[in-house]
Amino acid sequence: MSAKPVFLCSGGPGANRAQQVADFKTVLDACGKPAPRVAYIGTAHLDTAYLWNMVRPMLQKAGAGAVEMVPIVKKPDPAAARSLLQQADAVFLSGGEVEDGIRWLQKAGLVPLLNELYRGGVQFFGISAGCIMMGRHWVHWDKEGDDSTASLFDCLGFLPYTFDAHGEEEDWTELKCALRLLGPGAEGYGLSDGGFFTARAEGNLTAFRSGPAAYHNHNGIILRSE
Repeated sequence: MSAKPVFLCSGGPGANRAQQVADFKTVLDACGKPAPRVAYIGTAHLDTAYLWNMVRPMLQKAGAGAVEMVPIVKKPDPAAARSLLQQADAVFLSGGEVEDGIRWLQKAGLVPLLNELYRGGVQFFGISAGCIMMGRHWVHWDKEGDDSTASLFDCLGFLPYTFDAHGEEEDWTELKCALRLLGPGAEGYGLSDGGFFTARAEGNLTAFRSGPAAYHNHNGIILRSE
């Protein structure tokens, strides 16, 4: 079985809840079975209840069956985490902080399993930070806002791009920093507030509504792609 397209929900403060439910329904329908079982990865918000209590009902309203938090941060249970992921029809990666999300997955030793499940045809989707986590890289700043202190770290690498989500008010400054660090030829996408996209490992990116802000590094200069 080959990898399925990944779904990217950019979320953001202006996101419409009813539209998000409709988007989640599109994802769950792509699983190809009724009431698919969803494993919810909340490492980007440290498994806290706020986003979990917001997103879980939307997933259920969209047609999910069981929606279960993978126990990684607050009450870690490695065996239970692996079991939930291996039994899931779909894996959801939450919003929050990208670096927290990746660091906790690495600490739990789950990155190889997630890549195995992705390549094996499990449906993956995410919102906000979860979208960024499924790309190749993101940025750590030793001092927030100071790009001279910035460095790259690896994400899950399902897709051959670097993503940012709902950063249009800052003119995608964080995405541009990532592309500078990645060097000439690097490509990235800014997923605008409330957007919904699908992407494949071979590089195709499709917008269901407004298109993403596409950028590339041309000999060290970050340019908007047409």
